[in-house]
Amino acid sequence: KLNTLMRLAHRMEDLINSLLHYSRLGRAELLLKPVDLNDLLAGVLDVIKASARDTQVKFEIPHPLPTIEGDRTQLNELFTNLISNGIKYNRQEQKIIEIGYLDPGDPVLPEQGIKHSPIALKTVFYVRDNGIGIRERHLDSIFRIFKRLHGQKKYGGGTGAGLTIAKKIVERHEGEIWVKSTYTEGSTFYFTLQ
Repeated sequence: KLNTLMRLAHRMEDLINSLLHYSRLGRAELLLKPVDLNDLLAGVLDVIKASARDTQVKFEIPHPLPTIEGDRTQLNELFTNLISNGIKYNRQEQKIIEIGYLDPGDPVLPEQGIKHSPIALKTVFYVRDNGIGIRERHLDSIFRIFKRLHGQKKYGGGTGAGLTIAKKIVERHEGEIWVKSTYTEGSTFYFTLQ
């Protein structure tokens, strides 16, 4: 019983820390400066490669990323969350994570009514993986805080706050985030910034 109490206390501490972090994100002042996303991404990938137990990850960046106006610390966390999830929720022998952006002429998910909205005028970034994917019935709920689609210990655990934090960061940069996913084949998280 003592072990169960300790495990639950640690779980509660993790949940409270995630909630505090989420709350602070909404109050912290953004330090908007030009951010070279190539430089930022190189740092993110260095940290992920150094800490990853799984070395079978291939990172693809089809073309250099632009420099944008943003809060470097928060953008670092955004890319780290999305890329880490692509690795974490992946059973493939060769995990592939692609990070890029759509060319202005590319169709931007017209089935979601985005092509003719103000989003179509912004650069649309994406993080694509060949992981386990997300069932369609869960697509609307994955950005809710503490929403995990799997058991607490499955896929490395976690509190279920990562995507909620990613959404908050994007929204603080006056952008939007959405996902397209095919169950068992992978997911692509799209987002705009400023």
